[in-house]
Amino acid sequence: MQWEEQQQRNFQGPQATTRNVYNLAAQSGVPGSRPHTLLNTFGIYATTPPPTDPQVIMQRADEVNTIQRMLSDIQTSSVMVIGNPGAGKSTLAALLYHRLQLAKQAGLPAPRYMVWLTLGTYTALPDVIAAILNGIEVSEPGLFLLKPEQQISVLLHALRRPLENALVVLDQFESLLHPESELAAVGRGVLPLFLDMLQADLGASRILLTGYQSPYENLEQTRVRSYLVSRISIPEGLALLQQRGVQGSPEELSLVWQRCTGQVFALVLFGALLKLSGISLSYLLNSPDYQPAWAGDVTTNFIASIYNFLKPAQLAIIRALSLFMEPVPLEGIMMLIAGNGAITPPIGIDTASYAPFEREIYLLTQLGLVQTLSNTASISCYILHPLLRRYVLEHYLEGGKHSSANGLSPIGISASSEQSNTSTEALNVALAAGHMKVASYYKHVIHQRCPPREQRQTVQDLEPIVSVIRHLCLAWRWQQACTLLFEEGLHESLAQLGAWSTLIGLYAALLPPFGSLGKREEGMVISQVGMLCGRIGDYQYGIAYLEQALAIQRQIADQSGEAITLAHQGELLRMQGEYERARKSFEQAMMLNKQQNLALQCVILYNLGLIYQHERDYGRALSCYSEALKLSYKLPGQYDKGVILTDLGLLLYEQGQPQEALAILLAALKLRQMLRDPGVSPLLHFLNTLEQKMGAGAYALACQHALEMQRQVFSRFVP
Repeated sequence: MQWEEQQQRNFQGPQATTRNVYNLAAQSGVPGSRPHTLLNTFGIYATTPPPTDPQVIMQRADEVNTIQRMLSDIQTSSVMVIGNPGAGKSTLAALLYHRLQLAKQAGLPAPRYMVWLTLGTYTALPDVIAAILNGIEVSEPGLFLLKPEQQISVLLHALRRPLENALVVLDQFESLLHPESELAAVGRGVLPLFLDMLQADLGASRILLTGYQSPYENLEQTRVRSYLVSRISIPEGLALLQQRGVQGSPEELSLVWQRCTGQVFALVLFGALLKLSGISLSYLLNSPDYQPAWAGDVTTNFIASIYNFLKPAQLAIIRALSLFMEPVPLEGIMMLIAGNGAITPPIGIDTASYAPFEREIYLLTQLGLVQTLSNTASISCYILHPLLRRYVLEHYLEGGKHSSANGLSPIGISASSEQSNTSTEALNVALAAGHMKVASYYKHVIHQRCPPREQRQTVQDLEPIVSVIRHLCLAWRWQQACTLLFEEGLHESLAQLGAWSTLIGLYAALLPPFGSLGKREEGMVISQVGMLCGRIGDYQYGIAYLEQALAIQRQIADQSGEAITLAHQGELLRMQGEYERARKSFEQAMMLNKQQNLALQCVILYNLGLIYQHERDYGRALSCYSEALKLSYKLPGQYDKGVILTDLGLLLYEQGQPQEALAILLAALKLRQMLRDPGVSPLLHFLNTLEQKMGAGAYALACQHALEMQRQVFSRFVP
């Protein structure tokens, strides 16, 4: 019985069509967030599966059938397709996805929603959750500012909706379990909760994951099942080799399958080696020269041999791609090869257009060495297979046999340096120089595609800047990366968009042991990390980082930095309910600040207002809000005004002044909606509740009166 039938045909149904280092937008006592769409998430490499053209991809029907049967089990919620790199896990998932997609197009039973997410090096789980919710058409405006357990609860509830079942594929899930860098160590508390959710009853929805290994020690008592991809059968292996243009007798092809142990990528690499080298199948199998290639790690041996046979243009493409951790369009590859900040043909290659490189990239994709993905703008992007990328980075200074004769050098280092120095230090220097060129490419993208700072509204507007900072860090230019981060206001924009995990990752890349900054900048960045840790619920980390920042700032007598850190400390303590300690931190910050930094003064007054309001000291709370509001009108930007107006309005309502409160709250709503403020959702909820309580007619009349008296009410608080 098919999965869809076992789910009682539930899959049927119509196709669903701060200006400085702090800000108030995320500091309100009530959480909220922006409306999230897939374009407002970081780290998702692709939202469509890789192509499964039968002419170049084995269809592997038996294995696809097995995985589909596993998913059809009513006692199963999730299936993990696991295996070594190159086993073909992503291909199997894509084949199943395309099968169900075709069934859906034909009007046959299929999941109502089908979501494919290819995860990357810097993917954060909150972004994954947001992307899933977007794909199944669930809006949760407060998602990014919710606590981890609340985010998981929202996702679980959405997946369990009756008659709204979904198939969610999380490809390369190992990037979350075993990140390439350890920068996401802080703030990953949601991952264990997500792994627990995979074992829960998801209703008629299913989640399919690909990865190197299962994160579960014992799957006997859970709803998670594993499918191990080890090797393909001999008939499929022979068909794959023939499909790749390998011509030989059945005995010879069987011997290739046997020596490759049926590993898909090894067989693909063998076909590529045969094509690039022009050597006969018999010679590769029997010549003493190639016997070492069949010993040990056959896949790595094939990669090494292929690397030696690449033509200059192919080698340039492969080396350029090895420096990118994310899929990149042809423009990026060409700019990196050119190495002079312009999209021009590289020196040493006799061509005047992209065409020859496009042909080489097409060949490399046909050979299985380069993978093609479509980004969210439906632009073809390219990325190396992880095994190939790792080899190229480890052997970056080693050119193929054609490279030196044609004067083509690794990106970022001269041929003479390549020949004279092959030490680890030289390799690191060359890679750092290469990452500087990648950063230059993304700077070009910023100038070409990023809107002006005041017009940036989604993470899509910020991604090139984030990429510049990451590659500057990989190029050992941490101070430059730090300066760019704050000059571009990324600390403020990412916080307002709820991309806190991304921001923490950027900060961590700047700090030891990964990076190095001047003491003043180090203290400032550590202070920011502490504040963000507190906002995502990691209070222990947050307090520890803030104490570390204070120690540095007091050591170098950085009073302005210390005042900011004390304000951060006060906010964390307030969020934990330690109001007396919080008040002391804010008062110390105010003494150090001496009203020199108006933005910081505004933040401190606002937070003190929250504390006094909690203690029902309405007079002091009103005074603090009023002073903070007056300061906000002296500062650029509008976010703080909306937040302060919201809490001022709520205070007036709590004091028994409903008309005055409504006048303030309606102004706050208009301002925050105009700015797409991430914290507007709780305000909308309050006003909707008020309307239900009063009745539609009475509420409309009250709003009319409130608007008429708005000017009079505002005159009490703003000159």
